[in-house]
Amino acid sequence: MRVGVVTTSYPRAPGDPAGSFVAEHVAWLRGAGCEVEVIAAGDGASANGGAVRIDAPRLFYGGGAPEALERGAGTRLAAAGFSLRLCAEVRARARRWDAVVAHWLAPSALAVALAARVPAVAIAHSGDVHLLARAGLADSAAALLRARRVPVVFVSDAVRARLAGACRSRRSRAWIRSMPVVPMGIDAARLARAAGDGARDGRTVVFLGRLVPIKGVDVLLDAAAALPDGARVIVAGDGPERDRLRTRAAALGDRVAFRGEVRGAERDRLLAGADVVALPSIALPDGRHEGAPLVAIEAMAAGAAVVASASGGLAELPAAAVTHVVPGDPVALARAIGALLGDSSRRARRARAGADHARTRDWSLVGPKLVEPLRIFHDVRTDLHTSRVTA
Repeated sequence: MRVGVVTTSYPRAPGDPAGSFVAEHVAWLRGAGCEVEVIAAGDGASANGGAVRIDAPRLFYGGGAPEALERGAGTRLAAAGFSLRLCAEVRARARRWDAVVAHWLAPSALAVALAARVPAVAIAHSGDVHLLARAGLADSAAALLRARRVPVVFVSDAVRARLAGACRSRRSRAWIRSMPVVPMGIDAARLARAAGDGARDGRTVVFLGRLVPIKGVDVLLDAAAALPDGARVIVAGDGPERDRLRTRAAALGDRVAFRGEVRGAERDRLLAGADVVALPSIALPDGRHEGAPLVAIEAMAAGAAVVASASGGLAELPAAAVTHVVPGDPVALARAIGALLGDSSRRARRARAGADHARTRDWSLVGPKLVEPLRIFHDVRTDLHTSRVTA
């Protein structure tokens, strides 16, 4: 079976974290016997990375598309040009595909709906839904996808509710609410191996993610000052907020260390060495919230205890595996982290529950669920459900 995967973010080189879960999805499809061709955005400087690249400088890498589009009309014009080129590339290549998967509704799924005439499934992550809602295009997008019989898979209930809530049409809202929720997968075995090699010291707190406002790193810095003596916070990642956050953290001395972007095995080792992984995400004033950050599940698989804001898809993680805190409250965040650092038994219980949950999110279990909408909405002949990866 020949499958096209249309995406914006996709690793530009080995170990690149940008769109790494899309690459893992592609690897699962190939392991299931599919021949896969990827169309992805480029950044004008990177290698091909195993994908057909369409240049989109400063749009989908670094801070991400929602942040980039806030820069003004020039960036929005560049986004429109990219969308047109993406449609043309999809139209030219879709003749060779039996099915197509689109990661992110805008622009990927819309390009597929307009330019491809093969069975398709779209995956909505968060930033794409936010952009459609902010632009007043939720109804139009839903109507197009429905008319083209392109089912949508949402990574969290919160993302699905956000798109449905942005629609004025009762029919669109009902259609969206009928679509499934399937969080993305992880390589659970790889991270479990890293957990077995990790050495924890009972005082290390890790944040791993893009340095953008929605991630709430400011809240973590405020909480760091109230953590028990000896605790240290490692901030790993890069983004447009990097310099401001570094300057703000200087007053905290050696309580906070910035590691920059970490990749590949180094990233796994960082999670495996963390006693607590903190996700202090917040909802932004414009209504945007987290989709379903995979770093939470990766941290569980690597053996860390997780503290996360009850925001967006993070709020949907099981309470046995995650300590939830009120978003934007550094006192509550410091209290939750401190309680775990100060009680190794409690930390171990959380870590065990998290590891159990992480195993349910392996690609061998998630991959078939992403194929199911194709089988429901189209007469697609494939053996993906009985492939060896589910054994």
